[in-house]
Amino acid sequence: MTRRQAMKLLLLGTAAVAGAPVLPRRTEAAVDLRYLCSGKLDFFNAHTNEYLSIRYLNREGRFDGKALVRLDHLFRCSYDDAPHPIAPDLFLLLDAVRTKLGSRDRPYILLSGYRSPSYNEMLRLEGGGVARNSYHLRGMAADVRMEGVDLVDIERTALLLSMGGVGCYPEFVHIDVGPARQW
Repeated sequence: MTRRQAMKLLLLGTAAVAGAPVLPRRTEAAVDLRYLCSGKLDFFNAHTNEYLSIRYLNREGRFDGKALVRLDHLFRCSYDDAPHPIAPDLFLLLDAVRTKLGSRDRPYILLSGYRSPSYNEMLRLEGGGVARNSYHLRGMAADVRMEGVDLVDIERTALLLSMGGVGCYPEFVHIDVGPARQW
């Protein structure tokens, strides 16, 4: 077993012990992201008017299961209140973007987290350019912005991390933990 494989097993095991969901997809780069992260996130959900400031990583860098449950709730589908587990790697990526931007004092404004299949299909049929197999359906994507931070800066920073999909739209930046790509 290589050192890298042992490290992955160790991190996956500690996430399970901490009560965090263990996702089948865990990238090498996502593991490395922890060193860029503050372990704390702040969000304002634009649809529900909920604000959450939370430490999602403990001091040892492990996911806090209770914090992830609260984040899952905040990221729920606002159309039908459908809950879904959110990929913890997404929180690492959002934290790393915010940290690299030097904007730890600014909350993300969350426009879309998880989308239920019915809501995603409705948006798709309305012609908004919504993907049939959107990463929002899997709890692996977020559409965000930050007050006082240019969307292009968020986009560029997310692209520099090469951790997933990044698309810049007029009102938000889409960030996901799927394959690295840009549109």
